[in-house]
Amino acid sequence: MIINSVVKNEALRNSAMILQYEKLIEELPKGSLICRKNVYYYLKYRKNGKVCDDYVGKDRERISRIKEQLEQRKHYEKMLSALKQEQKVIHKILEELV
Repeated sequence: MIINSVVKNEALRNSAMILQYEKLIEELPKGSLICRKNVYYYLKYRKNGKVCDDYVGKDRERISRIKEQLEQRKHYEKMLSALKQEQKVIHKILEELV
C-alpha cells in the first residue's frame, strides 16, 4: 500500500512537471540562428511545414539573448523527454501493482 501511494504521488508530480516544461518551451523561440554575410543574423525555424526566417539584426545583446533562449529551450526539451520516459516507467509499475 505504501509503495502504491508513493508511486501515485510520483506520477502526479511527474505530470505536473511535464505540463510546466511544456509551458516553458512554448514561451521560448524555436529554430536556430543563421549568420549571413558575417553581419546579419536570422532566426530560422519551421512553421506549418514551411521554413521561415525572421530578421534578428546586428545587435550583439539581442543575438546573445536569443542564443541563450535557444540553449535553454534545448535543455528543457531534454528534461521533458526524460520526464516522459520516466512517466512510462511509472505507469508500467502502477499497472503491475494493480
